Amino acid sequence: MNSLLAATLVHLVQLFGGSLGCAIVALSLGIRVALFPLTLKLARRALRNQEIARALQPEIDELKKRFKSKPERLFEEIGKVYRRHNYRPFDLPALVGSFAQLPVFGMLYGTIRRALTANAAFLWIRNLASPDFLLTLGILAITAISAYLTPTAAKNARTTMVVIQVVVTSLVVWKLAAGLGLYWASSSLVGLFQTLWLRFRQPQAAQPV
Repeated sequence: MNSLLAATLVHLVQLFGGSLGCAIVALSLGIRVALFPLTLKLARRALRNQEIARALQPEIDELKKRFKSKPERLFEEIGKVYRRHNYRPFDLPALVGSFAQLPVFGMLYGTIRRALTANAAFLWIRNLASPDFLLTLGILAITAISAYLTPTAAKNARTTMVVIQVVVTSLVVWKLAAGLGLYWASSSLVGLFQTLWLRFRQPQAAQPV
């Protein structure tokens, strides 16, 4: 897989007239778009689970009051509620699907890192092997917008979510080579598109029956 990604990157560099930046963006977008049906399905599954959890919370709270002194009975009754509404607190298929993508992105990251050279430039970026301030700001802006528009984000928690995600992302990308930043930005753009898709085109929220 590593050799295939490396060969694809080399081919794209030649296709774009020697532009490593264009090749990185094209390869990153290509892989992210190819995985889009899977990531969208997993995101919808997680969204549905969260919606059901919120709808069930009043019933769970009532059970906690009724069986406060009987933890075993409480655990049993909560399990019945979950099974009745087809809710899984820990969605194993979704977790497996998410972790299955990590090796692909890890290999892509490694391929791009090995391809970076000190004399490679792209658009305003003079050196893809060094950090770029404007690119970092762009990544943080995409991260903030995506966090703010997340469908499951409560209005009173959006600001906190935005701040946390921006701070965490900045700690990772602040000194990241611009070539790897292009990969991050490309992937984040597809992630933002997925967030918008879920927010404005999702089916009616699932309700317990």
